[in-house]
Amino acid sequence: MTLLNLDIDPEKIKTLAEAKEVIKQLLNLIEQLSSQMTELFKQNQELKAENDRLKKQAGKPIFKEAAGKKRYSIQGYLPKQRGKKTTKQVVLDRHEQLPEVKVCGCGSSEFVFIRTWNKLVQGLLIKRDNVLYHGRDKRCARCGKIHGSIMPDGVAGHQFSPELRSWLSMFKYECRMSEKVISKFLSGIGVQISSGHINQIILDNSSKLTQGYSHLKVWGLKLSHYLHSDATGITRQVMATGKRLRQHLNFLGHQYLSLFKITAKYNSFTLTTNVLGQRAVKKAIYISDDGSPNGEKLLIKFKQLCWVHEIRHHLKLTPTVKLHQQELRAIIDQWWQFYDQAKHYGRDPALEKKQHLEELFDQLTSRRTEYTELTNRLKLTGRKRQRLLCFLDHPGIPIENNLAERDLRPAVIIRKLSGGTKSKAGDRSFERHLSIIQTAHKQGLNIFDTIHGLLMGSLDPFVLTRKTLPALTAS
Repeated sequence: MTLLNLDIDPEKIKTLAEAKEVIKQLLNLIEQLSSQMTELFKQNQELKAENDRLKKQAGKPIFKEAAGKKRYSIQGYLPKQRGKKTTKQVVLDRHEQLPEVKVCGCGSSEFVFIRTWNKLVQGLLIKRDNVLYHGRDKRCARCGKIHGSIMPDGVAGHQFSPELRSWLSMFKYECRMSEKVISKFLSGIGVQISSGHINQIILDNSSKLTQGYSHLKVWGLKLSHYLHSDATGITRQVMATGKRLRQHLNFLGHQYLSLFKITAKYNSFTLTTNVLGQRAVKKAIYISDDGSPNGEKLLIKFKQLCWVHEIRHHLKLTPTVKLHQQELRAIIDQWWQFYDQAKHYGRDPALEKKQHLEELFDQLTSRRTEYTELTNRLKLTGRKRQRLLCFLDHPGIPIENNLAERDLRPAVIIRKLSGGTKSKAGDRSFERHLSIIQTAHKQGLNIFDTIHGLLMGSLDPFVLTRKTLPALTAS
């Protein structure tokens, strides 16, 4: 950071206005010095910790809560989401009539019925199903052809039943269990299977889910009017060398679609060619943060930047001077008021509202404050006018990218538990399982039935796109 080059001569200050201008410059210099001091203190602490490590001395413990604590927060600023709580209906498997008392303690067997009642008790039966099949081969007496006993579907050539193989994918990607935990659980109920065998079965399942995943890439994107996008890091360990490759897990989707793709790079060219594809590039509205891969080089006509990310840039400012703190607070409050009005515009678009939001945006971004960093931040926001106000020309699209971050959360948890992938086949397994499972959730499908049906070939992949809204379907 370059400090302000102040040219102040006390002898030249003659009027009150000139004195105020000098004070403003000094206050902004204080902000710069305070920011530099904070950064230098942080670097000094890191160097001290590294020095202690090299000397093999015990340094001061760093607690994650304290080390990772941010000086800004969006909690409390976001509008509260209010809605009716939905209660899921419990599926009944059987009815059972309770036994009744036939003779009272007094010896009487005559009773008067008062009322009837029901009590619902939910339970679970985990039952082993190891089967030893007995068969025989026989020869045709006329032609000599040999016929063997007929094995059930999905059993021939496998050591484990189709249901168990489907459950392994469920355990790994829906229940987030590692291979070792799955092996321990199954061994506890009498199913003997190793971690390596579990991993191989899950990879085999992945190859059978190719058709369902391809359907999402083709029809899922074709039926999408807009797409949320985000990415997170994921590593792959090359088993031969032990080297860890840093990759990127990309997400595309909306409230009825989740599509994941692992790429070696994360830039606009990769997004355009390997992730989005021609269908999405030509007609979809792209909703994302303002990271460099989503900039001007991304060849998409309609882009909507996330307003929560944009306001977060202002929240990251940490002024020291009270006057600047008050100005920042006032600007942030006005941005959240703008955000709330923008959300209402999507529900009831009108020309008057559109003009009002455009004028309000221009007024805020052209404002000049006493806090120089805040003024510069407002200018940067003003430069993104076209991408921030895309929702005015396309009413109904979201103006924030929270859905993408929520959809990436399960992938991050699995990444932390498993440590990433170990092969290209593992990358494909990660993509396909997560895409199908999370899309099935959004489509209201039973997860196990969906996975098992796709693996057995008894379920049409079109069930993964059966729910669409007019707002999501291209006209």
